[in-house]
Amino acid sequence: MDSEYMRGRKTDIIDISDRLVKCLNPEYGSGKIAVNEPSILAADDLTPSETMQLDKSKIIAIVMRKGSRTSHSAILSRTMGIPSVVGLGDGFDNVKDGMIAVVNGTAGEVILEPDEAEQGKCQQALEASSRKQQELKSFLGAQIKTKSGRIVAVNANIGHPADAETALKNGADGIGLFRSEFLYMGCATLPTEDEQFEAYKSVLEKMGNKPVIVRTFDIGADKQIPYLHLPKEANPALGYRAIRICLDRKDLFRTQLRALVRASAFGNLKIMFPMIISVKEVREAKQMLQETKSELESEGISFAHDIKVGIMIETPASVILSDELAKECDFFSIGTNDLTQYTLAADRMNDKIAKIYDQSNPAVLKMIELTAKNAHKAGIPVGICGESAADPKLAEFYLKTGIDELSVAPPSILGLKKTLKQACEKSAAV
Repeated sequence: MDSEYMRGRKTDIIDISDRLVKCLNPEYGSGKIAVNEPSILAADDLTPSETMQLDKSKIIAIVMRKGSRTSHSAILSRTMGIPSVVGLGDGFDNVKDGMIAVVNGTAGEVILEPDEAEQGKCQQALEASSRKQQELKSFLGAQIKTKSGRIVAVNANIGHPADAETALKNGADGIGLFRSEFLYMGCATLPTEDEQFEAYKSVLEKMGNKPVIVRTFDIGADKQIPYLHLPKEANPALGYRAIRICLDRKDLFRTQLRALVRASAFGNLKIMFPMIISVKEVREAKQMLQETKSELESEGISFAHDIKVGIMIETPASVILSDELAKECDFFSIGTNDLTQYTLAADRMNDKIAKIYDQSNPAVLKMIELTAKNAHKAGIPVGICGESAADPKLAEFYLKTGIDELSVAPPSILGLKKTLKQACEKSAAV
């Protein structure tokens, strides 16, 4: 449809239809996996919406035939603190219902029907891990300060409001990435403005004065929303997703912006736009944000007038244009997961080319260096919110590059603080 007004009404009709079906069949679109007792979940694959709805008290580990460690399902399981091993391939054929198994998410290892000796080794490993976690608690509240006096924040990536509490328990300096699209997943209909407002408000209030970066919805690719009826695409990672949907389906985007701006009155909110490839996109998104503020002001609704606005740097185009984009932004956050896949032409979901998908590839590191250089030249901070932020082998590189914040899954925060402290003490160049 050419008319934006009619496109907006189309969404309303689809939404109402889905709500009616949900009333008639409460299980419609739930995507929930029911487990009655503590178990290891074995699956061919899991969607992000299925993963986020898992009961953490019942699912003690996950093993999958397909997937990669940078798939959103794997990322979510780490955020939730559930050990997982993905991409087992043909080895998955040996997994049978009712088996006893050991899942080592750190080593990427699955032991089926372990004998007494193997179980003993596993118990020892668990005890050693528990001692390590206790030792890491000494880094709660620790501030990372380089020899030059620069403060490096260690933040948390979250996908659900409840994760904010886990982030605080693990010593997060803030929320570096709130994946807001997960509010749209695992439900049968679009979340309303009020539902989104309550979710954002909840996180902001829990975090107090600590910064909370909310990424506007990055729907698409492997994060499909059935009730939006998005078109099937041959290559969805390069297709209709993220900011492209936001600027096309303005009715959806405007609802989210209203909820975000309203919530800004309750904490230190920053808004981040994903999948940017041009200055035009940033300006258009900022214009919609400004219109939303004006609209709410005319309605007498209070909000913070100084909301910081940034973008994800996750495409080669955004890196190349980072000097121009920096003039439009208050901050950058580098999404190394997608940046790696687009730079190396290596599908992050394809376990057959996992060796090619290397976030420490020199080409990827040069992209990061250029982005940091242009950000600092414009006087804005730059962070890393991809999985490589937690890679201890890259800690010194990030410090030397001048990265201002690293954002990781909550369980990785204290280990990263320890690594950064050691790197600061070891190197005179940071």
